[in-house]
Amino acid sequence: MKKLFLISITWMLAMTIMPVMATGGDNPIPLNMKIKQTNPESELTPLPKAPILIPAVYLDDHTLSFDAGIECCEVRLLDEDENVIFSDFIAISQTLLILPATLSGTYELQIIRGNFIFYCEIEL
Repeated sequence: MKKLFLISITWMLAMTIMPVMATGGDNPIPLNMKIKQTNPESELTPLPKAPILIPAVYLDDHTLSFDAGIECCEVRLLDEDENVIFSDFIAISQTLLILPATLSGTYELQIIRGNFIFYCEIEL
């Protein structure tokens, strides 16, 4: 049991450190992602029995860096009126996403993975 715990902790630390090394930036900012269900009223999608692993996401200017936990997920930016301003899909093995330099202001970053949305507010 101790061995499994140590392996889990080591893996989580590696996934947290890897995006920082991938950005090459001076000051990547770790984003405090929250989680919500896409359809919380649906009885067809019960909550999983295991904890949901929230992805490690970092922002450096207009570049998002992240771990492999969001492969094949949709990334969206919403404005204050909840309009989708930007949307893209993360490919397999992709760890960086460059947001358009024309965007400035405060947005809600959403990462959609299955029935869950990881979200936070970002300033560009």
